[in-house]
Amino acid sequence: MDVFSKAKQSQVMAAIRHRGNRSTELMFAALLMRARVSGWKLHSLEVTGKPDFYFPTRQVAIFVDGCFWHGCPKCFQAPQQNALFWAKTIERNRKHDRKVARSLRSEGIKVIRLWEHDLQSRTWKLRKVLELLDPANSPPV
Repeated sequence: MDVFSKAKQSQVMAAIRHRGNRSTELMFAALLMRARVSGWKLHSLEVTGKPDFYFPTRQVAIFVDGCFWHGCPKCFQAPQQNALFWAKTIERNRKHDRKVARSLRSEGIKVIRLWEHDLQSRTWKLRKVLELLDPANSPPV
């Protein structure tokens, strides 16, 4: 097992260009548009944690977490190489997610976290998200 030094880890991670989870975001945005849900912002800089979708008037932040980077309990498979490095990286992401969620909740913002696979699954219910956004007027899906 090849274990990187801290300096080498930093160098490797710096070389990885963040492209976000664009396809997942576009898929969720399409679902919102199809359900005629509006009033959201992508990656709002004015909100802690820059949620993927933020509804300012409803005070709701939605994060669509990538199954690999956030360690999905259903489908995450840890890489065989550099297992310790990846375990630490994924755990650091999870801790950050919890910290952001606590911070947002303390500001009175509802937090919804979805897994990447939720959007690709036929069993996933957009209705649940719509009810959380606006329980009185959630449109049929």
